[in-house]
Amino acid sequence: MTFLNPLVLFGLITAAIPVILHLLNLRKLRTIEFSTLTFLKELQQTKIRRLKLRQILLLIIRTLLVIFIVLAFSRPALRGTILGSLGSQAHSTIVFILDDSFSMTGNDEHGEYFKQAKETADKLIDLLKEGDEAFLIKLSDVPQATIDPATHDFAALRTIFHESQISAIRRPLEDAIGLSAKLLQQSKNANKEVYIISDLQQTLLSQRSVGIPENNPSLFDDHSHFFFVPIGVKEIANVSIDSIYITTTILEKDKPISVIASIGNFGITPLNNYIISAYIDGIKMAQKNLAIEPWGYAKTEFSISSKRTGFIRGYLELENDAIELDNRRYFTFYIPEQINIAVIANAEMDKRLLLFALRSGETKSGQSLLNIQQYTLQKFPFIDLNKTDVLVLSNIPSFSSTDANRIKNFIEEGGGIVLFPGDNISIENYNSNLLPALKIPPIDYSPTASVQADNLSFQKIDLAHPLFSTVFEQDRSAKEQTGIESPNIIKSIKRHAGKQSRVIISLSDGTPFLSEYNIGEGKFLFFSSAPLLSWSDFPLKGIFAPLIYRSMIFVSSTEEKNNSYITGDSPAITLRKSLAGNMNRQFSITSPEGIEELIHPANSIVNERATTKPMIFTPSRLTNSGFYEVKQNSSMISLIGVNTDRLESDTRKISQIDLLNEMKRYGISAGKIHFSKPGESLQSEILQSRFGVELWQYCIGLALILAIIEMLIARDSRKATKDSL
Repeated sequence: MTFLNPLVLFGLITAAIPVILHLLNLRKLRTIEFSTLTFLKELQQTKIRRLKLRQILLLIIRTLLVIFIVLAFSRPALRGTILGSLGSQAHSTIVFILDDSFSMTGNDEHGEYFKQAKETADKLIDLLKEGDEAFLIKLSDVPQATIDPATHDFAALRTIFHESQISAIRRPLEDAIGLSAKLLQQSKNANKEVYIISDLQQTLLSQRSVGIPENNPSLFDDHSHFFFVPIGVKEIANVSIDSIYITTTILEKDKPISVIASIGNFGITPLNNYIISAYIDGIKMAQKNLAIEPWGYAKTEFSISSKRTGFIRGYLELENDAIELDNRRYFTFYIPEQINIAVIANAEMDKRLLLFALRSGETKSGQSLLNIQQYTLQKFPFIDLNKTDVLVLSNIPSFSSTDANRIKNFIEEGGGIVLFPGDNISIENYNSNLLPALKIPPIDYSPTASVQADNLSFQKIDLAHPLFSTVFEQDRSAKEQTGIESPNIIKSIKRHAGKQSRVIISLSDGTPFLSEYNIGEGKFLFFSSAPLLSWSDFPLKGIFAPLIYRSMIFVSSTEEKNNSYITGDSPAITLRKSLAGNMNRQFSITSPEGIEELIHPANSIVNERATTKPMIFTPSRLTNSGFYEVKQNSSMISLIGVNTDRLESDTRKISQIDLLNEMKRYGISAGKIHFSKPGESLQSEILQSRFGVELWQYCIGLALILAIIEMLIARDSRKATKDSL
């Protein structure tokens, strides 16, 4: 027996009240002298004993009356099926947790897993009786699920199960269990049961939900029981694309782009000559054969290219297998059609050689990736930075605090900056205004150290940096590449790069010649020598033009490259900075199925002339894998690749021991957890775990009977007392 309201049992203390009253009513007899004993002789001993017996009986009845009233409010219940049909009198609150992840598309000799799950749900619904209530939680709906009130319409619940579809969204079981706890805490029914219908992969419990504390005994009460209903008797052999990485940073039309993929084999059979193909804009670009060990991974690299600019769609695809939804993985990248460069220099000589290098990429017809505009420092306040991708600063004498703050905002919001020193720069001004604003270490104040008199040369070149990818032949060794001809550096500013930088080229005195800083969303390249022959012969070397040209592409905005998310995400999408100032805007996102949703910026937009932060959008959940298009009016401004969660591809099943240990985190003891086995009657197992009947009705009935008996005996006792007197 158990009690559904055990705290009421403290009321049993009141059962002592009749006893106390009985003791208080006992009075010590006084001796009264009679002139004759005739009256006493008339009293018979039997009547006296009968009177005392009635008093003791009344004491017992009144005490039992109080006890049964207290027990009725404490709601006693009996467990098990001993009571037969009486078991149906205890109402139940049922929570169904349905695993609708894409691993449930697997098959065995009994058919598709998800179809088996629906058939199992039918059998469980058959157990529901009038007065029971039920909830349905699909794993794909949590944690954002808005659960409807408990349903008593079991026919409608059955229909919802039948109409459920496989989802591309994966969620860990922890989220659903936490939601179940909230639902059951509101229930007053005797039976509280959670049915988990799933293929029970190991990865089902691979993540920790932030909202659920560990070892919390208060999540579920003693009346809650959990039934794990495993679907599928064997592990399914599955192959999936685990991840994709685009390693090329500088993306250009008709230039090679490196894509590295990791492929997992979740099966006991080794794979040989397993085919994987690469597609760009729906066209197959390459194909490779893989060998993958059982339960192992293999990496492969594709070199692809695009014949156009703009937003590019790409995906890798495997052969068909038991689970198809993870056989294709999407990626996107953005090849700019034009990069807007603002070259700021006060004198022609400070930019002449730079312009030669920047124009080296022009075609015979004069077309170029770089759109170059030239300004003096006096015109800098009037440059529309929203339409500028890169600022090239050459021999700028000084910066006002306003200029420094504007440059800081520009780079933090995704812009790129390339800085060259010169003969006219004020080291003190740089160290007090520009460099502190960007959190870059200062230039050495020492006049003898800031301008080096002895000739220097390149000491070390970071050839792994994206600036040098595809510049050198792939078959040349690193030793040969580092032997490139070094310029003769006559003058350079002496500085320390700092811990937050990456030194791309260092000089023979250990100081940096070229260093990179990531500031906010943007990039900053800092040269230590001016592009002047009076400083070095660097502009005459073969590396000068490609390095300068590629520097512009590198520091320009790359926020659209490989813009990838996982199904179920509600991402914050950042709009390209160059579009941020457009006031005539209507934004939408279109799903792979062609469903369009209007979206609005989550952050405020200031006036067009100010440097504007990128607009951020938070659309609803990305429910399917594929490409999502973000549009402004009818123009696409961003492309998102959405993929399934790689953890769902691992089909290995969790053991009962591991599952029991995991459930302890929620205060669920092993005695409250039941595992359904193939061939056993699930209904019988559930009935054996339930409370057979609640006894409060019987307690009330007995209390009423005792009250009537007490009234009859008390009246008869008073009459007998009068007769005795």
